[in-house]
Amino acid sequence: MLAVRPHPTVLLAAACGALYVASAAQVRTGTGTALSVAVAHLTEPVLQVGGELTAAGHDFLLGQRDIENVLGQVAELRQDNARLRRENQLLAAEVALLRQGHRLLAALPGVGDDAILARVMARDVLVGHSLRLDRGSAHGVFLDAAVLGEAGVLGRVDRVAATSCRVQLLAHPSAAAAARIVGVEGEALLTGGDKPALTGLPPYTTVEAGLPVVTTGSEGIYPPGLLLGTTGEARTEGFFTVVPVVLAAKPAEVAVALVLPSRTRKEP
Repeated sequence: MLAVRPHPTVLLAAACGALYVASAAQVRTGTGTALSVAVAHLTEPVLQVGGELTAAGHDFLLGQRDIENVLGQVAELRQDNARLRRENQLLAAEVALLRQGHRLLAALPGVGDDAILARVMARDVLVGHSLRLDRGSAHGVFLDAAVLGEAGVLGRVDRVAATSCRVQLLAHPSAAAAARIVGVEGEALLTGGDKPALTGLPPYTTVEAGLPVVTTGSEGIYPPGLLLGTTGEARTEGFFTVVPVVLAAKPAEVAVALVLPSRTRKEP
């Protein structure tokens, strides 16, 4: 195999370059050798770029942390906003209850100081014809206590627990109340059910539609003079006049009720 020899000119150039580097390494300047100065000038841009990249990376990490912190604060603010919205809704509901309770007390100024203001916890108006209130025996509620709404009589307490009670509405099939029609002689019995009506009046009794029907208190549950409803068109059935009644209180719209002291059972 033939060996390839470099051209004499290439060898001469390489030798000159080596002599230049060697001489530059020996030449001293005020800050070092010429070689070190040249190397410093050559590496300065590289070091500067590296420093800038390092600073940029540090700033990027700081920015990323700031973004994470901001996102966390935004999530907390959203949670706080949702919580405040719920609290505002609850406060609005409480205000509405207080207003209805105030109107109820104002509409019934003569019910007595022992009356208990109660909130409706649950209702079964269509099937069970009942309400559940948040007051019970621990608050002074007794069996058969009359329960009033803002518009009139709702019914009576038929079940009592320590901190709640159930109200049998006047629309219940088993409900009944002694009543009279304002301006009409005689007492009648209001019976509940899907079509509440007054029975017991003499036949052919003249009754106009729209007359108030109030309690008489003779059954021992409801105090006299409480509004039950208004009369409809009367009709004679056998020996009695039957008068349909439109009940005054609307259980589906009641949020606050007033429980009167029981007339049949006293606190021991």
